[in-house]
Amino acid sequence: MLGAATLLGGGAERAVAQGTALGEIEGRAATVARRKCTAGANAGQLCNENADCPGSTCQARNVFNLSVAVQYDAGAADLTAIENMITAGSATLFDVTDGQAEIGQATIHNNAASSAGTDVRVYPATCTGGAAIGAACNVNADCPDTAGNDDGYCGIWWHALAGAWKRGGSAHVSINVIRAEANPGQLIEHELAHLIFDTRDEYENSPGCTGRTARADCPDAASGQAECLMDSNLTEFCWGQGNPANLTDMTGGSHDATNVTEQSQCRSNRSCWDQVVWSWPNVFLKPAAAPDPAAGGAIVNATRFVRTDDTVRVVLVLDESGSMDAESPRRIDRLKVAAKDFVALAEDDTELGIVSYASDANVGSGRVEVAVTALGASRAAWNNPIDGLAPSTRTNIGAGLDKARNLIMAAGGVTANTYIVLMSDGLNNEPGSAAAAAADLSAKVAQLLTDGIPVYVTCTGSDLGLASQCSEIAAGTNGFYVDSADAARIPEAFAEMRERTAGYAGIASAYGHLGKAAPTGSPQTVTIPVEPGSQAASFVLQWTEAKADADMIVREPDGTAHDTQRMPQGRFLRVSNPAPGDWRMEIRATGATSPFVARAFAKHAGNHVAVAVRYPTVIPTGEIFVYAYPVDLGRAITSAAPITATVTRPDGSTDTLALYDLGRDPAGFGDDLPGDGIFTGVYRNTALKGPYQFLVSARISNWAVSEDAHEHQQSGRSGAFARETRLSTAVGVPTDVETTPEDPPTGAPSWCDGWMCRILIALLLLVLLNLLIVWRCCRRANSFSAARAIE
Repeated sequence: MLGAATLLGGGAERAVAQGTALGEIEGRAATVARRKCTAGANAGQLCNENADCPGSTCQARNVFNLSVAVQYDAGAADLTAIENMITAGSATLFDVTDGQAEIGQATIHNNAASSAGTDVRVYPATCTGGAAIGAACNVNADCPDTAGNDDGYCGIWWHALAGAWKRGGSAHVSINVIRAEANPGQLIEHELAHLIFDTRDEYENSPGCTGRTARADCPDAASGQAECLMDSNLTEFCWGQGNPANLTDMTGGSHDATNVTEQSQCRSNRSCWDQVVWSWPNVFLKPAAAPDPAAGGAIVNATRFVRTDDTVRVVLVLDESGSMDAESPRRIDRLKVAAKDFVALAEDDTELGIVSYASDANVGSGRVEVAVTALGASRAAWNNPIDGLAPSTRTNIGAGLDKARNLIMAAGGVTANTYIVLMSDGLNNEPGSAAAAAADLSAKVAQLLTDGIPVYVTCTGSDLGLASQCSEIAAGTNGFYVDSADAARIPEAFAEMRERTAGYAGIASAYGHLGKAAPTGSPQTVTIPVEPGSQAASFVLQWTEAKADADMIVREPDGTAHDTQRMPQGRFLRVSNPAPGDWRMEIRATGATSPFVARAFAKHAGNHVAVAVRYPTVIPTGEIFVYAYPVDLGRAITSAAPITATVTRPDGSTDTLALYDLGRDPAGFGDDLPGDGIFTGVYRNTALKGPYQFLVSARISNWAVSEDAHEHQQSGRSGAFARETRLSTAVGVPTDVETTPEDPPTGAPSWCDGWMCRILIALLLLVLLNLLIVWRCCRRANSFSAARAIE
């Protein structure tokens, strides 16, 4: 299991939705330079003051790196406005933490095709209220009201998903709001405080954790403290511990004597400063008295900005270890289909590279290496090496990831849409000992996190701890994990990951069996709802049996038919600016029968449903927290109805899970706040070790805009759209040790792997058979001669 598995925690503790528990935010994989001792006996250990570092000092500040997805093609003036906002936000962060944190680097991904994993999403200016929702605008006057209402509104107001930092959540704002604000730095830091410190508001009359809160100040009007960042967007955190018996005494009791603010009710009556220390206990120190208004004279360092282009740059990292020869059809053959599906589905000008790995990733060892190059009409330069993949030796995932990183850097570095897609069927067991292999992989994962290269992972195989390893690699790089416990689903996983890398989100899917579900000659039909404003849609059919075949026609809502393109064991179609309405995938079997999956994806800048799990791994019988964050035109939306998930357990059985946005249950567990746009489900049937896959489906229509849209209480209803996402997490124990690995032991001769070994064994058997025949013939001849002699 990956060495970092214990860092993120097991998840056995009962915790409240996305609220912190035992400072878990501090342990999340993120590009943060946490404060550490510079030398001495505790060198390299986390610290929050010099006293923690005998014989040396504690680094002065924590350095947060942010990623910003600009979800349109922004001009120079807009990019400068975004950078100015981040610069001012860093100064505010430095001030409110008394000089203990700043923003080190902000990567601006302009025209980002995919915003998954980014910290801030910036939307184009569009009408989000009134009679012209979705239309371009600059100010509210550009958005006409609906009849009888004063509801015309331009843009998306600031909002963020509390405690969801690096868990699928992000801060949202539209460019017109950034341009119009006099203090955008304080506003963005207010939102980042929700994300990375899990603070709630100190002013809201929005639904609280135990009822509706009243409007209030921090900590209380009678206490004499100034308003704070989470109240009126000023430059301090609420810190006082207001004594209910003496509201001017800040030495004990509750910071909010009347217990009316959202922070009080939802975060155990902690002040915001106590919340910061609660979520980052080892690297932030609460001030002993009133916060320093000038951060002790320290100066914030300038934020470094990196602007990327919107090139889609991907490297496939493919497993050629000996265990890929297992099963029938072989895993390696399933992988070849999956990788060539990825190549077929990728659009022209996508930059794609390929790396394979076994005991190493060296070309001299027979491994594949295809440089990152833009795709065109001919895909032979990618497909031919995939056809040559062959199982061999052991598993060195770190070598494959490092080679992929090198190819990305050689091609020009990280873009707005740079990813690694990894497939493995076994535990990392090279180089060297198990401890050395784990340390090597952890170091490679950490480097990718620093570089901002997420890894999308799918795994199949029976190694104990495999699911935990794969889930930790994805979490450790801010990537994505979907299991392929059944190797037949590797192509399906690759198709989903291909679409995600280009900014497409799943709409709907259907499973069936070619030639069985409809009368001869009649098509099997899958209906796909495509919402208005979609930039593109794709329709993908894949079947599992190599001897099967099928035709597929895709029909627009008006009946216009589109033929589809072939890919290995499947067909697909991509359409730009699709007409809204119900599209139909009509499937006719033309070969042997086979199971199939039909899926559709949409690219839409404003509508999405992010899905995340709280922990990449939980211990058996632990709770798996699953979150969904639906957004309509950038607005958080909510409903009393649940978002549903189909759960596939390690033994193949299925279950269901409902995700609600209705607040905590009577025992105080489950969802955090009602109506905040964060849907929470807690899955507890986790006795089995292995991968748990969640197919999360949201069917959205006329949902309410969340009441958690700070300071501007948006109103109105959402449009209609559908989204579904598959993701996986693992159940395991960090001390699990694989006793029956599928790969050969260290030192096994490389010539005895895969087909070579089979051929040699077959030749040896033939030789032995011939020797046996010769021996028997000789015996018979001798017996015949002896009989003649007796006569």
